[in-house]
Amino acid sequence: MIGFDTFLSEASLTFGEITREDRPDRVDIFLRKYKGNEPFELVGGDQVVFKYNAEIEKAVKSGNSKLAQSIGLETLDGTKLAFGKLSKTAEFGGGRGSGGGAANTRATESAQCVYLQAIWDNPKTTFSADDIRNAYPKTHTDASLEEVLLRDESWISSSIDAARLLHKSLGKKQYSFHRGSGWVDILEKKFKELNRIEKAFGNVNKWSPADIYMVAKGAENKYDIENAESLKYLNNELMKAYAARDIIGVSLKKVTGKPRLSQVNYKKPFKGAKFTKASYGKRDFFKSKDGYLFGAGGIEMQFRTFPTFQCEIIGKSAKHGKVSQGGIDAALYATTRDKTENRKQLETFIKKDRDAFLDKFYGFYDGAVNSPVDKETFKKNLEGMTTEWLVSKYYVTSIFTMIKGREQEFMDYLFRIAKSQSPLSAVHLKVK
Repeated sequence: MIGFDTFLSEASLTFGEITREDRPDRVDIFLRKYKGNEPFELVGGDQVVFKYNAEIEKAVKSGNSKLAQSIGLETLDGTKLAFGKLSKTAEFGGGRGSGGGAANTRATESAQCVYLQAIWDNPKTTFSADDIRNAYPKTHTDASLEEVLLRDESWISSSIDAARLLHKSLGKKQYSFHRGSGWVDILEKKFKELNRIEKAFGNVNKWSPADIYMVAKGAENKYDIENAESLKYLNNELMKAYAARDIIGVSLKKVTGKPRLSQVNYKKPFKGAKFTKASYGKRDFFKSKDGYLFGAGGIEMQFRTFPTFQCEIIGKSAKHGKVSQGGIDAALYATTRDKTENRKQLETFIKKDRDAFLDKFYGFYDGAVNSPVDKETFKKNLEGMTTEWLVSKYYVTSIFTMIKGREQEFMDYLFRIAKSQSPLSAVHLKVK
């Protein structure tokens, strides 16, 4: 689930941190996640899943840093990463992020469920500690009573404001309130099952950023969620449930002013940025590994490897989110029925026959760039460029070639993914 900002600093989970003698639990946690294909968070916030390598397990168990570093961690798309790229999240004893803020996120989101239960029990509640204690057993959360008895006045105020607003809007029905419950597990398990087939999203948060769910009494099994055979079918069931005010996913943000509600992916048409131009580098094609799609209103979509290939959407005053290579491929397929080439195969091609790769690269470059240089100059300009640089620029050039004439459709799809509003994203209510 998307958590609240904790404003704490990030730290790297180096090999030495994992294998510290005074923290033997870290080896067990690392290997459980590594062998179980569970995601790791990177410094910067991205998440990756690694291919299992028995030699890495052996190196971690024995504390052999030289062996581990010589092999390196490898993601499912073939990208090699150093241990130092990992973020030391809370489960490893670190600070912020999906792990670092996990305890805070669990507490504040669960507390919101309890505050909602309190006002549904008594619209005149003062949200006293006794009111919270009495409401807590009726909710379906994964936090302890001690955790939901918030001590930070700003979070208490936010929880009260959000509870009052939701009750004012939806108080005619009786609900159960869920965060990390068995009901939520069923819903998210179904999403993951379908997404493994359709590969439409990088993670569940891109499909639905709902942090808690309000489920009307008697509606727990009213909709055909467990038997859904596609994401469209699942979304349609949730849309019907939302329209009937039976199941409402709620995305939470810390309320600091007047609280507001907004519906996402329900009736209101999506407004994306109007495409204006493409750029293969703000200075020069050969001076950067990135490329840009520009939109009206100061929107920039930057494509590059960092360290995985991704798109970051930036506005005049705020960042709108990142889209992984999987999301880019989903947008490409929806727009052109094509996808990017396998990164590992590209890297192998470059290392085995760099000249042949550059011939292929030039084919995209020559058809895409205004006033291109000749092939000999093109190859000379790329002398000394690393494999990673070439892969990044090749992806940019090939993608922009594939979408030529369809840039607007491609941009709209990426923007929807970054804002959790793709054509396959689930309906939800946002409190802010």
